[in-house]
This record gives sequence, C-alpha cells and structure tokens, in this order.
Amino acid sequence: MPPRYLEGRLSRAATVGEYFAAELLEPAGLTRIEVDWPDDADLTFEQDKTSGKWIISGTVHTAKMYEFIFRGTINNKDVAVNLRLPASPDPWTIWKDLPVDWDTLPYPKPDTASFRVEGDGLMIAASRRGRSHAHKALPRDDDTRIYFDADTGWHILAVADGAGSAEYSRLGSQTVVETAATELPHLLATHLADPTHADLDTALYDTLGATAGLAADALDDLARDTGQRLQSFSTTLLIGIARKTDDGWFFASISVGDGLVGLIADDNPLMMSADNGEFAGQTTFLRSDLFADKANIAARIHHRTVPDFTAFMLMTDGVSDPMFVSEAATQDPAAWIALYDQIADLDETALLEWLNFKVKGEHDDRTIAILTPPETKK
Repeated sequence: MPPRYLEGRLSRAATVGEYFAAELLEPAGLTRIEVDWPDDADLTFEQDKTSGKWIISGTVHTAKMYEFIFRGTINNKDVAVNLRLPASPDPWTIWKDLPVDWDTLPYPKPDTASFRVEGDGLMIAASRRGRSHAHKALPRDDDTRIYFDADTGWHILAVADGAGSAEYSRLGSQTVVETAATELPHLLATHLADPTHADLDTALYDTLGATAGLAADALDDLARDTGQRLQSFSTTLLIGIARKTDDGWFFASISVGDGLVGLIADDNPLMMSADNGEFAGQTTFLRSDLFADKANIAARIHHRTVPDFTAFMLMTDGVSDPMFVSEAATQDPAAWIALYDQIADLDETALLEWLNFKVKGEHDDRTIAILTPPETKK
C-alpha cells in the first residue's frame, strides 16, 4: 500500500546564511523521519528526547521556497510529508552602497576617514558612513579629529554627529572638530599648562568650555557666510583631552549632545552626561546660546586623574547605541571592557573595517576615537 501523504508545517522560516532551528508542528505523532535534503542546505531533523518533538535545524544557502517530501511513521504506518521551508535572503545583502552625487551637492566629504597620531600614548580614530545613508546615496554626517601637541603633551580627541535632518550637517560636524583641534592647543598651553597645580574648574572652563563656545561661533559664521539657516549645520560635539602627569594620567571632557565618552581605568567609566530631548531619539545640538550660562557649561565638563588606564574612548551614537543596550550599561565597567576587547588589537585601518559590524536595526553613521597607553602601540 502506498504511503499516506500529509502536509507538514514548521514553526518558523529560515534566513540565508543564518543558523536556525524550527519545530515541526504538523503532522504530530511521527516516530521516524527519513529525508533527502537539497544540495543547497545543511539541515538535520532530530527528535527532542524530552518532548518528543521533531526539530529541523541548520543553514540554508539560497533564498527561495524549499519544497521536499520526507518519509516517516505514525502509529506504525508509513506516511509521506510534503514540507515547505521558506528562506528569506540575508537582510544585510539588501542594503545598497550608492555613491553620493557630489555634482549636485555642496561640501563634499569622503564616505570614510581614519587617523593615527602617536604621542605619549597612541590615538586612532575612524569614521564611516552608515548603511542607511549609503542605501539612499546620502553623505556621511559624522566627523572626527585627533591631535597631539608635542610642546605641552596634550592629547586632543573630538567626534561630532551631524543631525540627519540637517541639510548641511556634514559641514557642521567637520567645522566643529576642526575648531577643537585648532583652538585647544593654544588654550591648553595658556590656561592648563600643569593640571596637577591648576584651579581645574576655572582652567577647564577656559579651555574646554571656550573651545566648545568657539565651535558654536563657527557654526554661526557658517550660517552667516552661506546665507543658510543655522539649523542646517546642526551637530553634536564631544571633546576629550588627556595628558601624562607625575601622578599618572589626567583626563577631561566636554559634551554637547549624545554619544559617549568613557575611560577604562576604574569602576566609574562614564565621563559625560548625555543630552536627551523631549522625545526618544532627540538630543541637544551645539549652539551659541548654550554658553550664556556658565553653570550649564561647567555641568558638561568631567575630569579625572588615574594612575594608569586601559583606554579613553569617544564615540557617536552610531557606535554607542548598539554597543550599550541601556543607560545602566554605560556605567558598567564590564560593558566598556567588552567593547574594548573587540578593538584592542586593531590599528586605524582595521578599526574602520570594524565599524561595519552588524547589529539589527543599527545603521547610522559610526565614529570612534581612542587613546591607549604607549605600551599598547600597534
């Protein structure tokens, strides 16, 4: 007698290239399964010893509807089961990487940038256009600069995240990080020659606070010189400074907007207070009126001296959001170490490639700048 034909049903579909496991929901009661698998799939059927359920697991390599018949036994009777397994394409292959048409857009900027500067420690930085921008042929809005002043020993790191809704934010972010790298060396030499003997509150206000104010003024100048609205250049700005001292290492930062600044050295890694807007995903952008209130600026400045450290990092939210799943995680030394473990052995070129990491739903521009001690020079 020919076997009875039944329709099979699985609990979930598959995605090309990803391991999956699905329960065979129908038919029930199978005590034996024999399958001739297609050539473009690495799959197995196994019966769970506790529940008796059959689980299909493995990997498929082609985006299509897999259709096959397998043989089995129900109540000592042979059956043939028609089974369909839909396989969707790898979602990462759907993203386009379209060039920006700079013939029609002003203020050209490369899709990627990476830097390396050696001082008393090693600084590397990388910035990459996000998938969401590349898919729509839009430019990179993030930017970064790093600088070492050999005369004073100051290391300077800056990252900026231009607002996606601002038409020329790519120029805004470029302008503010260049302002930080240009203005801070003189201000630090003048007001913070020795952080171990300075009135730090005043000195940091006159250096980091003044630099952020000059960066905001530079955006005002852009708006005036181009005839565009100031909001067209909206950007965040994070600045970090570090110097080797007789007591170890001195670090300080100022932040306007989101992203993260962190120091891996002790149990208190977070070195900024993020600005949050009225709604989720909103933040504060750099503007001159923020500097009318000295207390506002002072609250944005953080500093610390530590005997030694593992890494000092600044990053835009394209990196911080996927790497730190909650606000509590940003204050957890283990979370910072987990991030640094991914990049500890990378030079600036490899760091740029690392920024291609895949996290579902996270496709923004990504920028990170890192300072490590001299013994970790790559």
